Amino acid sequence: MNIYNRILKRNDTPVVALGFFDGFHVGHKKVFEVLNLNANRRRKVVFTFKNHPDKLLGLDLRYILTNSERLEFFEKHGIEDVYFIEFTKEFMQIDKDRFIKEILIEKLNAGLVVVGYDFTFGYKAEGNSEYLCKKLKDYGRECIVVDPVTCNDQVVSSTLIRNLIMNGNIQLANSMLGYNFFVNGIVKKGNRIGRKLGFPTLNIRFDKNKLVPKRGVYVTNTIIDSKRYISLTNVGFNPTVSKTQSIKIETHVLDFEEKMYGKKIKIEFIDFIREERKFESLQELKTQIEKDIEYVKALFCKATL
Repeated sequence: MNIYNRILKRNDTPVVALGFFDGFHVGHKKVFEVLNLNANRRRKVVFTFKNHPDKLLGLDLRYILTNSERLEFFEKHGIEDVYFIEFTKEFMQIDKDRFIKEILIEKLNAGLVVVGYDFTFGYKAEGNSEYLCKKLKDYGRECIVVDPVTCNDQVVSSTLIRNLIMNGNIQLANSMLGYNFFVNGIVKKGNRIGRKLGFPTLNIRFDKNKLVPKRGVYVTNTIIDSKRYISLTNVGFNPTVSKTQSIKIETHVLDFEEKMYGKKIKIEFIDFIREERKFESLQELKTQIEKDIEYVKALFCKATL
């Protein structure tokens, strides 16, 4: 897959998907299915931004997928070229007609454009999917708008999924994503309190732009060297043993004792168990962790029956 940071003039007439595609949820997947079905041997292209426009407007937005994770999803779904453009104040000034004429027609030379029903573009988001299709038709180009996808009687969107994850509603978020929400990270040294309690944990250093679930304890899968392990993961400040103000993610992997410092692991969130809280003693914390582990074991045993 080719990745371009500049928009160069093309001589072919590719099929192009437009959007930010944070989360690559089931609605986004539908866009890519339509793109692939209508490619007819033309190159499959995505035009997207490295940074969300809301970031430029000063909003503290965290991403469901990091940039590298988004690119992996694009490649997995057959995309051959990605225009990965920085959203700047200058780009923000481009109006809807200029975007269509100069970028989609004159540079990308798009033969077909596929967008979601809620796609907006141009200065102050004045352009929408209906306007895009009308103008592309005037240029003799095709346009397909993908209808909304619903789950649990709600229209799936990245904003909704972010809110679900931040509120600990992982199961519904995963249903809308079509996969388990995950956080990748590099294992780093912690305070080793978990090991002293008999429950060693893997503490990870993760991308600070990555969305973090609600503080608490979760049923998770931890993927280590392509193997999936049952695990229990805490997201928060560890108030019983730490005074840090930085969110930490640490996972206790059941039946796993290897040292992993410096290695990359992936934590998939399955379900929320309980809120994080401060315990009166380490013994009280240990007792609660034992209960949490028994709950996780029972849950996975039940799932395999």
